[in-house]
Amino acid sequence: MSYLNSPRLTFSGLFQADPSTVNNDPTHFNNETFKPSFQKMQEGKNANGWWNPEGTGNWRFLNCEVKSVTYRDGTSTTNEADDPVLSMSIMDSGTKVAGKIVDLDTQQQMVSALWGLVVRLVSGEKEILKADYEVASFTNIWMSRAPALSGDTTAAAIYQSVLKNIHWDIDNSDSRFLKELYLLGRYQLSIQFTVDLYDMDHTSPQFTIGRITGSIAPQYSEPSFFTIGRPLFPQTSKVNYANAIVDLEQSAIVLDLANSFPVNPDGNLLNNSNLSLAVLDSSDNNKTIEIGVIDFQDPGWYSVKSGIMSFPLADKLELVENNPLIILDQNNNVLLEESVEYVCADKFVFYLNPGESCEVEFYATSLGKPLGNRTIELQLNASQFGPTPPQVGWPESALSFPERVTLDDAGKAKVTITASDPGNPRGYIDGQVYGIAYNLSTDLFSNCNPSNFISILVFDKVPEDKIANPTWDDIQPIMQQYANLYPLMSKGIFNLADKEVVDANAEILKFVFSKDKTDPNYMPATRDLSRDKSAMILNYLNSVLNQAAPNDSVTFKKL
Repeated sequence: MSYLNSPRLTFSGLFQADPSTVNNDPTHFNNETFKPSFQKMQEGKNANGWWNPEGTGNWRFLNCEVKSVTYRDGTSTTNEADDPVLSMSIMDSGTKVAGKIVDLDTQQQMVSALWGLVVRLVSGEKEILKADYEVASFTNIWMSRAPALSGDTTAAAIYQSVLKNIHWDIDNSDSRFLKELYLLGRYQLSIQFTVDLYDMDHTSPQFTIGRITGSIAPQYSEPSFFTIGRPLFPQTSKVNYANAIVDLEQSAIVLDLANSFPVNPDGNLLNNSNLSLAVLDSSDNNKTIEIGVIDFQDPGWYSVKSGIMSFPLADKLELVENNPLIILDQNNNVLLEESVEYVCADKFVFYLNPGESCEVEFYATSLGKPLGNRTIELQLNASQFGPTPPQVGWPESALSFPERVTLDDAGKAKVTITASDPGNPRGYIDGQVYGIAYNLSTDLFSNCNPSNFISILVFDKVPEDKIANPTWDDIQPIMQQYANLYPLMSKGIFNLADKEVVDANAEILKFVFSKDKTDPNYMPATRDLSRDKSAMILNYLNSVLNQAAPNDSVTFKKL
């Protein structure tokens, strides 16, 4: 089960993403050539520190309300009088510490992840549900979502993950929906949301704010970061990927079109003409058989239903189970068509230190059913990375993985990727970023969804003697880089490039540098500090604390 199954709630509202953008330019990592102007807002053709140099890195839900619920039997309501959950809100932590939005690397910014995010369902002042969002990166980014806008404001993307460590408080609730959700999703929930119409104009009152709509439902026996279903591929550049499932309990198709069609700057569809969902009957010369009308005249199709539509199948269930789906416009042109055979990796973004390995899990399907005993091919591909310089994706010898893997009977396969020391090929940027493309061996790499791509940041190795006995000269270049790239920190909290400041605040710095990376208080917020450099910094801070008098931790105690 996933976010498309029932019981399911949908929500919509706004989100805030406040990244610092000084680090968007790879050349800004070079301490030797860094200029103070790189910490200033861009001015005309002068890029400076890009569009948000003093960003906090925070990511938050804003004014997100539950808009609809679908019960386990498939019935739905948007009426608060029917279910009190429809008066509730989706919120983040509710504290000063927000989740963080983080790029994998300055040269791979197309898989930005949310770290340390807390998701809550709130009724007034009462917390009904509180859970941890498992770190996940966006996918299916679409740069033509709002074609009338410019720059990255044209884009949309989706996040899908699971909610874990759930705390419930529904003992006195009279919500039918919450009781059903608890019954099936007590320990884990699936969440997916689409973000678009992001405001990058620093003169706007909506600066760093965008639109969001999403869904929450029980999750188990599924991948965590995508939904096994019926993927529909665009047949024209004017639309984007979609997904559907066949809900056997309801004998219905549940279709997600939230990130599939272009919109005007006001968020309404560029073309709201109704479309048709159909199936191609292979037993009858691929005859098109309509399943239902995609009603874009419904004003709540996006904000209320989160772009999710359900189509009863009745006597067409067997037909749909054995034939591909298509979506047609009013002139019977095919806009989207199901990729009959499909493979996708679950987790697709990794950080590796020399000697470490990660395991990638693949799931392959044919018309939504497991596709077993087939071969997946994998190859290095850095074409999605940039800007350059420095060069990305080399030396290739720093990553080891099989070029082929065979799917088991259940359509699953695991690939182990092992990293070695890349040898500092980018000089002033730690490590190297690598990409791995994959697809079924019977298909072309160019035919796969370009978001079905594995991104890996491999860190450089630091000599053992420097890790064990670091001096200020050893850690100063690292601290200087953070001071340069994140002016909010260096100007407003700690100037990490100043030895006296670092030494005087060694205890609080040790506290935040020692946090787990999933903690929103972890430092650095960018999560791009290697194992070796982290150990070197902590050993330096410990040496400072060991030389300090017992009362030198006043700053930490006050904080």
